[in-house]
Amino acid sequence: MIIRWAHRYLPAVSGYLSYAINPILAYLILTEPKNASIGKYRFLILFFAVFDMFYSTVELLVPVGMHGTGSAFVIYLAHGPFFGKDKLRLAQLAISIRCGCISLSYGILVIHFIYRYIALFHPHLVSKVFSPGGFLCILIFFFIHGIAWAGVCELTLYADQEMRDYIRDAFNKTYEVDSDDIAFLAALYLDGSKEVNRRGWMGILILSGISVYAVTMYIVLGTKIVRKLRTLGAHSKITRNMHKQLFRVLAIQTFIPVCISFSPCMMAWYGPMLYLDLGMWNNYFGVIAFSAFPFLDPLAITFLLPNYRNRLIGKQFFRASKENPVTTVAATTTVVTTH
Repeated sequence: MIIRWAHRYLPAVSGYLSYAINPILAYLILTEPKNASIGKYRFLILFFAVFDMFYSTVELLVPVGMHGTGSAFVIYLAHGPFFGKDKLRLAQLAISIRCGCISLSYGILVIHFIYRYIALFHPHLVSKVFSPGGFLCILIFFFIHGIAWAGVCELTLYADQEMRDYIRDAFNKTYEVDSDDIAFLAALYLDGSKEVNRRGWMGILILSGISVYAVTMYIVLGTKIVRKLRTLGAHSKITRNMHKQLFRVLAIQTFIPVCISFSPCMMAWYGPMLYLDLGMWNNYFGVIAFSAFPFLDPLAITFLLPNYRNRLIGKQFFRASKENPVTTVAATTTVVTTH
């Protein structure tokens, strides 16, 4: 199967960068001095770093490509340990799991927004978030996103012979591979049988609904958080700055997947509905962009949070604490000034 060098190697480079950067962030979190702690929220950031490395691992094990031809959207296994005609069913499941990671990234961001909302509006509930029951709820909520997405892929976008026949010429011409020899998921909107078209529309509309739900949560909760931050006049300047810094990081963390996950997905999904034949160009604005998320995310956290940034470049952080000592209450992420 012919794969362009950028499609083959750039996602791998992103994965290795993720393995290099996320452990540094994890180290900064785990060795953070108590007097500079942002509270137990750091454990959610650590959760994010672990997820980023998991995401990269799945990317390296299940390298995919995207293709649009006629009225069909296709995501296929490009190479890797699951590639081969004798592994088609296992490879299709691997692709579904790989796709589920997109929804997991949405879910973990929703969790962060919910936590920031609770910390500002209901700080007395923060301690419950990190209780055993609260953390179990976080994990269940998180995994539901991935399971739902992967399940939709398996139940509605699976490859059948009709789809293999439809994409055969395009894949022979572009990749010099027979569609019977590769694993893929696909949505055929207009040119297939009634059943195939119905499955394609249903699958993509459900996945679109999950995506729109996540972005809507970001907007609604983000708007409420911004409005609340503007009314924190009764709190100390340090407390206000801390909340603003954390929300600024969260905003950047949200901007990254919206640009490199949500937008490329929408373009790749809905282009074929209009017979917009993007072909293998989906790999450049989609697949390569997807792979950048796990290393861009820790970079944003590290360099936008002053305490992590300053430690990384060897500067003393929270210099104001010399003049006005503070103690961070981990359970509520509020700062109490001592006199």
